[in-house]
Amino acid sequence: MSQCRPLPPALRPGRPFLATARRPAGLPLAPRSQQGKQEGPSSATLTEAAPRAPAAPTVLSRKQEGASTDLSVILPRLKKLALPYWTESDERVSARWKLAGVFALTLGTTGVSVLFNFLNRDFFNALSAKDQAEFAEILVKFLVAICAGIPVYVLRDYYQSKLALEWRQWLTERLTAEYFYDRTFYQVQAGALVDNPDQRIAVDARAFTDTALTFSLTMFNALIDLISFSGILYSIYPPLFGALLVYSIGGTALSIYIGKPLVGLNFQQEAQEANFRYGLVRVRENAESIAFYGGEDNERRLLNSRLQGAVDNFLELLKASRNLQFFTSFYRFVIQILPAAVVAPLFFRGEIEFGVINQSASAFNHILTDVSLVVYQFETIAGFSAVVDRLGEFQEVLEGSRSGGTATVDPVALAASTDEPEAAAAEEGRITITDMPGTSGRSLLDIRDLTLRVPSSGATLVQDLTLSVTPGHSLLIMGPSGAGKTSILRTVAGLWNSGSGHIVRHGQPMGRAEGEGDIFFVPQRPYVVLGTLRDQLLYPTWAQLAGTQAAEGGSAEGASSSGDSSSSGHSTSGGGSGSSGDGSRAASAATSSSGSSSSGNTAASDAAAGSIAGSGARRRPLPSDDELRQALHTVQLSKLLERIGGNLDAVADWASTLSLGEQQRLAFARVLLAKPNLVLMDESTSALDTRNERLLYQALRDAGVTFVSVGHRPTLTQFHDSVLLLHGSGTGLDSADSGPGGWEVRPAKEMTLEKALDYMG
Repeated sequence: MSQCRPLPPALRPGRPFLATARRPAGLPLAPRSQQGKQEGPSSATLTEAAPRAPAAPTVLSRKQEGASTDLSVILPRLKKLALPYWTESDERVSARWKLAGVFALTLGTTGVSVLFNFLNRDFFNALSAKDQAEFAEILVKFLVAICAGIPVYVLRDYYQSKLALEWRQWLTERLTAEYFYDRTFYQVQAGALVDNPDQRIAVDARAFTDTALTFSLTMFNALIDLISFSGILYSIYPPLFGALLVYSIGGTALSIYIGKPLVGLNFQQEAQEANFRYGLVRVRENAESIAFYGGEDNERRLLNSRLQGAVDNFLELLKASRNLQFFTSFYRFVIQILPAAVVAPLFFRGEIEFGVINQSASAFNHILTDVSLVVYQFETIAGFSAVVDRLGEFQEVLEGSRSGGTATVDPVALAASTDEPEAAAAEEGRITITDMPGTSGRSLLDIRDLTLRVPSSGATLVQDLTLSVTPGHSLLIMGPSGAGKTSILRTVAGLWNSGSGHIVRHGQPMGRAEGEGDIFFVPQRPYVVLGTLRDQLLYPTWAQLAGTQAAEGGSAEGASSSGDSSSSGHSTSGGGSGSSGDGSRAASAATSSSGSSSSGNTAASDAAAGSIAGSGARRRPLPSDDELRQALHTVQLSKLLERIGGNLDAVADWASTLSLGEQQRLAFARVLLAKPNLVLMDESTSALDTRNERLLYQALRDAGVTFVSVGHRPTLTQFHDSVLLLHGSGTGLDSADSGPGGWEVRPAKEMTLEKALDYMG
């Protein structure tokens, strides 16, 4: 079966390019610090050029276009959707040959129709002449023609459907490749750029390929029919040919006028049906929550409301179809008698035989069908126009989301000045992300002058945040709800683009290449994939190998050694127009210097530093079954393995089988198997009790993994070395000295339970 054409080189993951997120139009640039820009932390010194990681493209504020009847819109979309498979795909040569074969079979069906036209004439001539011998001979010819013609029709339909299926597979794979490239699916969902992308990929793509191929062959068949039968009809009686042209042109014009509303109604019907189906899917996915709330009556009302919308629109569609069918039915019935009425005088004068009347009627109907495609196929054309509109709009959104906030920079020019991206980011009010190919061992993550804003209102969440995360020294991000805690993680992941600043990730995120990556992101609600328990554990590090048997390999063990580690032990803050502490705008989440011991994290620090020393893009071997079972045991999921009889390849609906707490423990098992240098976790233990929370964080420490956590629980401070406190809208500690977006970094040992509760409350 056909394979999806790979994305162009410029769009392939892993290609070095600078991806920037531009400031949404109308939002002001980030205000600069009134204290002047300070030097960044020593651990964040950037001296080597590196490709830019794709930052999230700008979320376009796009108003739904709705149905379009403008050919200047529809035809370019049709061309853009239809041509690539036949001109650019890897299957283009074989596809063209298959299409040529289908056209040849279509040509054969026209030949069969012409043959039957003449046989029909001779049949009625023999019948009217009462010539029994001629009649018997014509019957034999009819039977032979039927036996020869049936395979032509059947094979044409079979190969046409097969070719449409292959085209659909290629188009669907292409759309899904663009949909998932650089997390475009997230931008489409977050920005509500189009409705029901699943419907457009699954349903509209199929409808497009089926209808496009069918209609193309219908037009080709109509052209051949027109040429073949026009000669027959013109030779019988030229005025009949003229009457046919006048009749068909008038009928086409009237059908367009009467049926024009069908285009918009078909477009809306697709959307209404998809909305209703999506409502049912949401009930299925949130059944337990709805049951707890007792919200079934509300859900039923919402579904009935969506169903009513689909029903109301369909009623309008039926009315428009009814009006069109009044005309088309009259149009069809008139042609049953029109050709006979025109040529009958010739028969009465003895100028033609009786069979010629039947032949002229057959030829007239063939030609009229050919030149009246718009009349007979208007509902199909209207539906196809809606499909082209929806699918073309979707493709344009994918392209716009992919390119809207990105800019390509010459890597050679980038190497000439490492300050250029930061200066450009500050000037244009955008966020840039750089992925360093390796790490010096001094820093895992550097954030410089990062300002985050709410896209809709422009309100500042975080102002001029500057810090570094170093190996073995973990950071906890705390603050009031809505202060921007999760937004920081989204920005580091490349999902948030509203604001300005520069981020350097010393390593690649997991999942970009099989078994490779140094940075692991863990959301609050872990994603549970479809498949086996093994698939859950291997995701996303070895996602492409999920479902296969692990026959070899083992996980790399992180080195550990003893030594001393220390923390700076002082508090700095920033944000807004004022600051507290020593006045420095730069803060280090953890820096290696002399001072007091850091929370007993010495072994973890040395293990982490050792595991990344001189590392580039390290490739991890596939974990063995024993390692998978050990990971489950470490995160307290041994009983889960017992429930399924110890079978790692057991298949279940894990999203409903596992509680949220079990899913969060499963996410930690993924981290322990992957052994990344840095983990960023968004309230990843929110559904766990304090005992399991302590066990999981200790497991990360023992594995030498450095982590950045977002959380509300004061008990989390004991597992971290430093705490980043976000002031949000000016509430919390030291709020009098900081405006909106203020922040400060403190040693975790200073955050007593009472202080943490006071700050969070």
